Amino acid sequence: MLAARCRRLHCTLLFRRRAQHDGSWHNFFYTAFDPAGFVSLDKPPVAFWVQTASAKFLGFGIVSVLLPQVLGGLAAIVVLYALVRRRFGTGTGLLAALFLALNPISVAVDRSNSTESWLVLTLLLAAEALSRAVETGRVRFLLLTAALVGFAFNVKMLVAFGVVPAFALVWLIGAPQTFWRRLGQLAPAGVVLCAVSLSWSFAHDLTPAQGRPFVDSTSGNSMFELVVCHNFIQRFVPRDDRMRQTAAASATPNTSTDQTTAPVPGRDYVSARPLRLAAPPLAAQIGWVLPLALIGGFAAWRRYRGSPGHERLMLAFWAGWVLTYGIVFSAAAGLFHAYYLAVMAPALCALAGVGAGTLWVLHRSARASALWLPVTILLTGLWQAYILEGYLGGTLAIGHSWLSPALFGIASGLAIVGWRRQHGPGLPFAAAALSLVLAMPVAWSIGSTLVRGNAGFPSARPPFPAGEVEARRGRWAHLAGAIAGDPKLIAFLEHRHGREDYLLATVNARQAAPIIIATGNPVMALGGFSGGDPILTVDDFARLVAENRVRFALIGDGSEGIRRIFSEARQKPLTDWIQANGKRVDAARWRTPVTTADPGAADGRPLRAAESAGAQLYDLRPADDDGG
Repeated sequence: MLAARCRRLHCTLLFRRRAQHDGSWHNFFYTAFDPAGFVSLDKPPVAFWVQTASAKFLGFGIVSVLLPQVLGGLAAIVVLYALVRRRFGTGTGLLAALFLALNPISVAVDRSNSTESWLVLTLLLAAEALSRAVETGRVRFLLLTAALVGFAFNVKMLVAFGVVPAFALVWLIGAPQTFWRRLGQLAPAGVVLCAVSLSWSFAHDLTPAQGRPFVDSTSGNSMFELVVCHNFIQRFVPRDDRMRQTAAASATPNTSTDQTTAPVPGRDYVSARPLRLAAPPLAAQIGWVLPLALIGGFAAWRRYRGSPGHERLMLAFWAGWVLTYGIVFSAAAGLFHAYYLAVMAPALCALAGVGAGTLWVLHRSARASALWLPVTILLTGLWQAYILEGYLGGTLAIGHSWLSPALFGIASGLAIVGWRRQHGPGLPFAAAALSLVLAMPVAWSIGSTLVRGNAGFPSARPPFPAGEVEARRGRWAHLAGAIAGDPKLIAFLEHRHGREDYLLATVNARQAAPIIIATGNPVMALGGFSGGDPILTVDDFARLVAENRVRFALIGDGSEGIRRIFSEARQKPLTDWIQANGKRVDAARWRTPVTTADPGAADGRPLRAAESAGAQLYDLRPADDDGG
């Protein structure tokens, strides 16, 4: 009896406390998903704090939310230029910056609300601090490096630590002290790294559970569980493929959910394996300049042999950055998205910039190494034609018979010209070679900017997609979160909203988000983002209904496959109680009819707003209904 009373008191305090924090600094600090602070986001706060500040000063809208990522992406280009220029010259720095500016996945990420833009910028600033530390030997720059990596941890958690091995190796090799002194100085840097990284998580978990939002994507309501389980273990432990196949079937109705079914064409997913990043769907995100980075980087390594500067050390640093993340992402057999690759872009573009500058210098020489540039051009054309072949089978609307041969033919012609006339007029040849290298990245970057509406998870996309691919992407975006509030549902709820704390209860955040955006009122996502979080028991929810804290509940979300992905099954006790104790509201009273002629319809299939597609609205206090 005492335990039951304590639980009721805890639940009551929890919701009263959350209601008091509507729109407050409290929700800002704890990254609350909703105005009532019911559940948090499943990411650390820094990048979202920046977005929130932008929306506060500029007013909430597309521009204010996306502007921080645009500025972060532009700043990253400038920082990379400065880093490369210091060791390799202005021209090489400009090339590296150009490659990053036109890198397809970077373009896609920088025009989304993803946190990767600020992760990349913060890690580049850490690299700048490390460069200063190695040059001067001053420990304060090493500690600043550690603090910035810790700051990056609070942008995207453990993925920020991918640079730590390369950072530590560069310090151990290059700092101007004895080896044992260098090794000892890594200890305070490690303390700073841990302290800054874990500061917010400690503050979050030391707050009593009733005084903060429930931690999304966890079962134990702990930020450290989110760090270790959802954002680490679940990224590497192979999952049952049913969820992915269900998503494929929902986006493409004729696709089988059998375990042997191939991944859906047009999705940027490749199963984990050693050469995962070389597969066309992922290589097209970031790997167009890979031959230039590999061959040019090796040529630069040879060129700077015996140099008194730190050129070789920086080459090893960039290569270590690429290699570490390449291994991590190739092994990520669990949760994985193509936009994660954006964190590799600065290092790969730096190597490509240094490689291009080195190959050009060698090309103008009289040695046999002058042939390296023509060979690299030829291999780049072959590599890019290979990536293209992965898209020509029904994905692109043009070039099925001529695009890959044309690309390889142009590369072959330039290679022959470079081989025969390395001492001839250089500028036209250099411009033609650079245009060839950048043609496909530019095309994919332009394709990414032409995506209409919410693209779901950001990824680089080719221009001129085939009609079926465009329709499939639209359906996947609808599935992944391209949501817009149903005005009739919103009007229905607002007309009947009294003194309840929550305008509506939904199964997942996908249903709740558009209604929160449209109304500014708290909407309860019973299971968090995916719908699977054990936030409330049936007794908890029944008590909230009895206390007039919530009246309406929306359950069901599209097809059976969509409901399975967004974990309605894991909330079955709650949905069963809602169906048993509530009265189903006639859909004609709250749902806008949708026809194939409506905006957003794709391939004859209407994309109804996610919060009302196949959903059922229940009134948990039907006696108060005014019948309107």
